[in-house]
Amino acid sequence: MVSTPSTRRNFIAAATESVSFAVANQLTAVAVVLPFICIAFGGSAFAAALIFPTYTAANLLGVVLAPRVLGLRSVSRSLALILILIATVFAITGIAIAVVDEVWLNTLWIVAAVLGVLAGVASIAVVEVMSSSLAPSQKSAISVVQSTGGSILTLAITVVMGALFLDPTGKDAHVTLLWVGVTAMVVAALALLPIRPTASGPAVRHRPVGILAALRARPDRKYPWVREFLITQILFLSISLGTSFYSVHGATLHGQESEALHDIVALTAVGSLLFTALWTLSRHRATIRGLLLTAAALGVTAGITALITDYGGVEGMPILSGVVITLAAAGGAATSSTRSTWMYLNLGEEDDIEVVVFCQVVLGITATLVGLFFGMLAHLDSVAPTWGLLILSGYALFHARRAPGERISETKAGHLLDHHHGHHWGGFHW
Repeated sequence: MVSTPSTRRNFIAAATESVSFAVANQLTAVAVVLPFICIAFGGSAFAAALIFPTYTAANLLGVVLAPRVLGLRSVSRSLALILILIATVFAITGIAIAVVDEVWLNTLWIVAAVLGVLAGVASIAVVEVMSSSLAPSQKSAISVVQSTGGSILTLAITVVMGALFLDPTGKDAHVTLLWVGVTAMVVAALALLPIRPTASGPAVRHRPVGILAALRARPDRKYPWVREFLITQILFLSISLGTSFYSVHGATLHGQESEALHDIVALTAVGSLLFTALWTLSRHRATIRGLLLTAAALGVTAGITALITDYGGVEGMPILSGVVITLAAAGGAATSSTRSTWMYLNLGEEDDIEVVVFCQVVLGITATLVGLFFGMLAHLDSVAPTWGLLILSGYALFHARRAPGERISETKAGHLLDHHHGHHWGGFHW
């Protein structure tokens, strides 16, 4: 029998970890913060474009290695150690940016690779920790606490720092946010220490991933929904990567004074809050098709607003640029919520593990290549990339009509969206 004090202690610790990690993740997002810092301190556009694709590929490797790494010791202790290592990598990066020659910035993709592996392992560990230490109702509450509390705290930090302490056009502002993120990551790691497994938490077995076996099995041929799922999620990469693209491309076209990094982080938090509000209001009527249509509509609106910004001159540019980032972030959050939900809606066969691994690998490789392409486009001093992303978002809106139309709350995936929505790593929601 699980004691009430034990579950209460676990919930408080898990809530502290979730909110602290959400803050750290947004302040140090590999998809936005590191590329922005790379350019701001004199790194090349090509090196900045490599950062996120490298992170995505390394993240997939971390997911593969996770069962072996986490089998060596307590999962909660392992997760705490991984978060400390992530904080250490960011701390070393922050110091190096200040003291090393700007040529070093062209190697930030190596930092992204290390972070990707660590985050990949952590993404598996956090699910196991929450599954083994929290009651079902608490898991759902943790997701809401993380997405809402993390975004509100991030918004408060960036607004206060931007208004009172930081020069929005100065480089020191970028590194200061990085250090605040490091501090939040350490708090998240320390918060994990009191967590203990409970009798009600299901034990999670470490199963070998078997990537080659999953690829050879080709579940997309056996299950038509897998093919449709992958096609849709690949098309929606134009929505998922929108925040990174618009922030970097806006800085390329208009200069960094139009969108200081702390403004981008704050507006991304606002976008996350916008989606959380939409989800809260519509959760009992929501469908995967509806979520995708909403995400695509937000992406199209962001693209149109970005074009107005690009063609409209300087007047009103900061406000419109902020609207673009907010809409793109909300669209990315809506897209990420459909991934696990769509899969869980159809899983239930003996070869589920092969289906999940196959989809992870295909989406991971595709996101790496598309992220590299978008990263290079974002650094072009032209409005053409914005037109391209708008067209892709428009096609995603058209394609979203083919997604499942059942109400999520009425399916076996209903509770899973509550448990997983809001969990993300490095600025790209998986």
